[in-house]
Amino acid sequence: MTRTILALSPLLLVGACQQEAGTAPEYRPQEAGTVDHALCLLGFSAVPVQEIDPGHHLIQARINGQSGKFVLDTGANLTVIDASRAESFGMSADGEAFAGLGGSPGAGASGSARPAAIDSLEIGSIAVRQSRVVIADLGQLLTELGRVSGEEVSGIIGQDILSEHRAIIDVARPMLYLMEADEDPAPIAVERCEQPDRPGE
Repeated sequence: MTRTILALSPLLLVGACQQEAGTAPEYRPQEAGTVDHALCLLGFSAVPVQEIDPGHHLIQARINGQSGKFVLDTGANLTVIDASRAESFGMSADGEAFAGLGGSPGAGASGSARPAAIDSLEIGSIAVRQSRVVIADLGQLLTELGRVSGEEVSGIIGQDILSEHRAIIDVARPMLYLMEADEDPAPIAVERCEQPDRPGE
């Protein structure tokens, strides 16, 4: 059976300009009037994003307790781990191979892809509600991104995770917002988004 796992994502993108390289965005969920505060009240948490040329974005994630850098790819339907890195995350393919990875040529995947089970996946403070990802050869894409970023890149975070956690991407800062709760509206403690009282006030 042939499956196409790469397609455009319906994610909300905020902003349009690039952040100055090497600077980390400031997260201000307790400052009223900011995007951070508004999204905090809606149940979103933020994860800093590293922007690299040519317009790609990397995020830190943990699979089975092991950390790695991943490409944030709104054009990929599924989250894909490079075959050469799967063992380092304690993963092995356990399902029938897909016939191909057709779709966006920018994905850089080649050859067959196989599903794999995972025990845990975390992005920032968010425990991702997902128990399976895909293992495939992403060598050409990740080699180039690794050269540009100076870091080892382990795979792609795709639309399956981003859609499940209602991702919002502020491309101007850049910052990724994910909703942890699987409810709408998300139940949160409002105190999380308020300035703490100062002594004597």
